[in-house]
Amino acid sequence: MKCKRNSTSLNNLKSKSFGVAILAQAIAMHSAQAETSDEQMDRSHRTQIEELVVTATKRATSQQDTPLAISAVKGDQLAQTQTFDVESLSRMDPSVQINNRGIGDNQIIVRGISSAGKPTVGLYYDEAVITGLGLDGGSDNQPNLGMHDVQRVEILKGPQGTLFGASSMSGTLRLVTNDANLSDVEGSVSFSAAGVSDGNPFYRGEAVVNLPIVTDKLAVRGVVWGDFGGGYIDKVSESGDVDENVNDQTVSGGKLLVGAQPTENLVVKASVIHQESEAEDSQYYEYSEGAYNNISPTLENFEDEIDLFSVVADYSADFGTFTATGSYLDRDMYLSRDSTPTAVFFGIPAWLAYHQDQQFSMFSSEFRFSSDFAGPVQLVSGVFFGGQEMDARNAALVADQESGEAACNFHADCVESGFAMDDINSGLSSSTVDQFAAFAETTIDFTDRFSSVIGVRYYEADIDEKRVSTQGLRFPSSPVQTDDVVQLEEQITEDEVSYNLALSYMLSESTTLYARAASGFRPGGVNNADTAAQYGITVPGQYDSDELWNYEVGAKSYLGQHLYGELTFYHIDWSRQQISATDPEGTFVYIANAGESTVDGVEAMLNADFSNGWTGNIGITYTDSKLAEDLPDSAETTGYSGDRLPYTARVAFSGQVQYEFELPKFGSNGFISTNFNYRGNSYTAFNEDDSNYQELHSYHLVSARAGIRRDTWELGMFIDNLTDEIPEIGLRVTGDGYRVYTTRPRTIGVNYKVWF
Repeated sequence: MKCKRNSTSLNNLKSKSFGVAILAQAIAMHSAQAETSDEQMDRSHRTQIEELVVTATKRATSQQDTPLAISAVKGDQLAQTQTFDVESLSRMDPSVQINNRGIGDNQIIVRGISSAGKPTVGLYYDEAVITGLGLDGGSDNQPNLGMHDVQRVEILKGPQGTLFGASSMSGTLRLVTNDANLSDVEGSVSFSAAGVSDGNPFYRGEAVVNLPIVTDKLAVRGVVWGDFGGGYIDKVSESGDVDENVNDQTVSGGKLLVGAQPTENLVVKASVIHQESEAEDSQYYEYSEGAYNNISPTLENFEDEIDLFSVVADYSADFGTFTATGSYLDRDMYLSRDSTPTAVFFGIPAWLAYHQDQQFSMFSSEFRFSSDFAGPVQLVSGVFFGGQEMDARNAALVADQESGEAACNFHADCVESGFAMDDINSGLSSSTVDQFAAFAETTIDFTDRFSSVIGVRYYEADIDEKRVSTQGLRFPSSPVQTDDVVQLEEQITEDEVSYNLALSYMLSESTTLYARAASGFRPGGVNNADTAAQYGITVPGQYDSDELWNYEVGAKSYLGQHLYGELTFYHIDWSRQQISATDPEGTFVYIANAGESTVDGVEAMLNADFSNGWTGNIGITYTDSKLAEDLPDSAETTGYSGDRLPYTARVAFSGQVQYEFELPKFGSNGFISTNFNYRGNSYTAFNEDDSNYQELHSYHLVSARAGIRRDTWELGMFIDNLTDEIPEIGLRVTGDGYRVYTTRPRTIGVNYKVWF
């Protein structure tokens, strides 16, 4: 079976190679005509389109010379489009799909790889790993850390396991921030104010300051930011009273960076980030009640606090650079969700609030060497150490029918405060993960035009998980544990190997062709099997890692002085897939390894920069992700060969057009721009046989901006969600109903920025 699958993959790769061959023929005439002038001008013909340098391979290379599919969005473009968080990034690049369930809860999808279990996309803030932050099983809960004072965002598509490790099985997002300027004082202040259609006003502010302490040796750089208001969800009570715009949000944070260059060869950077996020009440509307209407009787607030400490040291020698990194992430989260429909179903005559909190910490350290040899062979190699600790609590609590709040928080608090009977069901869990990895990736230049990349990474992890489940109140129709308290302890040891193989051929100075095969995986975990047994249900005690192989061919080309384009065809084989399964009675959800899937897709992008003031870009993706075989009966989840994978849109595109012009009477420049994006429909389950099957409808969003800019200031006006759409950007399907997350209604505002 395995041999047959690999043969299919190679056949797909050959067919896609034909597609790239057609592209090569289409640009061959341009390349041949430009060959002589290319040699004379070297790469000077690219001066209109900026040649972007990325560090996706943990060494500085141009985007065109990097043999993998990569998108890079510059910081000034992010600022111009008011893109300050991960969720908004999906509107800049169609290859990234983000299912958002409120602040602090993002599921990031690249190339259609999405399912329950651990995240499938790695997330990095500079050199710090911030992947794997889960609040409840089966949901990524990737943080919405503010993207402020950012140099660029790199979106690496396809497995990046050899250099970025576990969970980078379908891609990696890297937020690369600005370094401290060791020689100049600089900074900026910006402020935005906006009105939201049928909602509360929204405000945003940011300030950056850079101060050299010892010129060319030591500097500090500080950033602060804040978002406030913007609520638009209305809460409707049983009596018909309406509490308007309950989902006001507050996000405030700051970063302090110290940069030092004590010697010519040594550079050290140390930073600390703190961010707090809060939503006052429900962040979703209920499908059955119509747009923006929520009928949950209990308070549904959310709090999230993140601290990130990071240090990076680079030492440059004649033959390469030695890098040492260390980071520590601490995240505390709390949320309350209404679960009254579940209480009604089980005959519990009460309003029910489901509380969760989690204390999560993660340490990571990497030591690597990146060569700068004189010969045709280059090397990146190193070791990685990591550790995670997580303590979480959850409780289903009776809520007061006046305030909508529970009298106590979790089991111990309820017992101590005399409200033990309000605790219907609660749980505690803790886990530790210790990780080690060693990696090496070599680049060999066979000729000036033809090169190869060979990479490998060995990974091992020890996982220790403990859980305690407590049941309090019982009602005749509610599920009942045999014992009031059930304890579980499981240990898992895993080891995996990831591979990366790539060939690159420079057809001309303006055009590069490449082919790549790479593998990726994400770790397994533990199910609460002992608790399930109390309900007479048998589930596997743990689930294993799943893996995939990605095969792609692509072309990257500068089409004259004003255009740069990329085209990629890919095929993915995904095995031992982690999926969400439900027992036959529908009362217990767990994760199982079941089924195999395939993904075939195309990614295309084009950047334009004309000398007459016009600039723009467009990206288009097509993703055909589906089950390659029927799910086994043991999965207790209906899925048949050919079913689309959940939460994955087939078609998506996005783009931006901007025109900048002179205003000589005012001694300034004017600008006007528009952004647009479209995402096709997707579904929450494999097919209609699943009771949780629900469609996320296709949507489009348009925004527009206009303003004037001088040397030290900029004043602009913006309209977000110009056509006042109600996109379904996230959906939570549970026994408590269909809960839809959307973006703000039409938002019109002004922004002012001054820099020095």
